[in-house]
Amino acid sequence: MSAAPILALAGARATTPLLPTAALDLIVDDGDFVLIEIQEPRNGSAFGDLCAGVVPLEAGQVRFLGRDWQTTPYRLANALRGRIGRLFAQPLREDTPDVAARVLLAQTFHTRVPDDILRAEATALSQRFGLPGLPSGPARFISETDLLRAACVRAFLGEPRLIVLELPSATQEDTLLDALLTEGAAARGRGAGVIWLTMPGPVLRDRSVMPTLRLRLSDAELAPVRSVRRRVEQEATP
Repeated sequence: MSAAPILALAGARATTPLLPTAALDLIVDDGDFVLIEIQEPRNGSAFGDLCAGVVPLEAGQVRFLGRDWQTTPYRLANALRGRIGRLFAQPLREDTPDVAARVLLAQTFHTRVPDDILRAEATALSQRFGLPGLPSGPARFISETDLLRAACVRAFLGEPRLIVLELPSATQEDTLLDALLTEGAAARGRGAGVIWLTMPGPVLRDRSVMPTLRLRLSDAELAPVRSVRRRVEQEATP
């Protein structure tokens, strides 16, 4: 029997008006890169909440690693959410008292990885995202760009199985896009699935962004824009 997909939306209809009225269907398997065009950031945030099982459903199912969010016990559901990395549309609040603690929080809460190992991984990720190290101290003393980079570190920390990126517009105008593509490709190489939620802009026009599936989330539905062959399939074509 084949392994369950990382994420499966099966006829999912949520109660929030920020998501389509139609039932939503989507499969995210190991190594998938799903690019979803959204109308505004709050639609992307609602979709991210749906994937994480924190949006009530009127019908259908949302399964993560084979488990239905609606029937999974509370403690197990929280542990499973520790395997989802997420970059929010509003990455880190300015009133965050300690940026480093906030970056590490989910992994500290959901895993038993020793603190020194976790901090070493976070430091290495920070450097790959263009920071000198893991930022610390109050967010009000850290630039908006560096807070965004720190939020990216939080999303990829701990080698999550699913990474949901609600790409802020600032991300699309910055070299940070290259770092996200590189880290996303590395995560997919380890078997993770990546969902990018973005408004129209450079990401949708950038030829270096090569999703396995491209969709559009409208008020009415989640519909394919075009399917994209995997890189290996493209290379194998004569």
